[in-house]
Amino acid sequence: MLAADEDIANKIVEIAKRRGSTVYGTLNEILQQALRADEMGLNLNYVIENWEKMEKAKGMGFTFTIEKLLYEVVGLAHDKAGKKLGEIWLETGKWYGRYFADKGGDPIEFFREAMELLSLGNPVTSIEKQNGGRLVVSCVGELYTDGFTEMHGLFIRGVLETFGWEHVETENGKGMIRLTFTGPR
Repeated sequence: MLAADEDIANKIVEIAKRRGSTVYGTLNEILQQALRADEMGLNLNYVIENWEKMEKAKGMGFTFTIEKLLYEVVGLAHDKAGKKLGEIWLETGKWYGRYFADKGGDPIEFFREAMELLSLGNPVTSIEKQNGGRLVVSCVGELYTDGFTEMHGLFIRGVLETFGWEHVETENGKGMIRLTFTGPR
């Protein structure tokens, strides 16, 4: 015997009707999935939140690949055609800047969310508003190649310049990006 809040019980009845199933079958399926998540050391909230992140990433045109492979390929392309590749990354950043700005609301927050999605692996990104109208974006990725570091910095620069922020300083090192902006203009 199971007990549930009346609103939850009514929603389960609605789900069962929509699926053409019984309440018994629907409830057992829900409980089986909760148990399956638990056996994996997860809870359903975690699973759903991560599914939502994956769907958002797909909706933004992101794709998933082998992290090390991406960095190495971008590094090689940078060595062969750095100027042209830089133009592509900067322009792509500007395109995404327009995309985030067109969503309404605070484009910096949309960008922060996108950077979290881009950083599902090891890279860590922070966006910090400082006194005096400065914005500092830092990224650290232990597998970043020098070429990828430079290109990713151009992407970020393109996004923020589209928002009206003026790029004033870049500090790149092996696997580290730190961009400073003032503004917005």
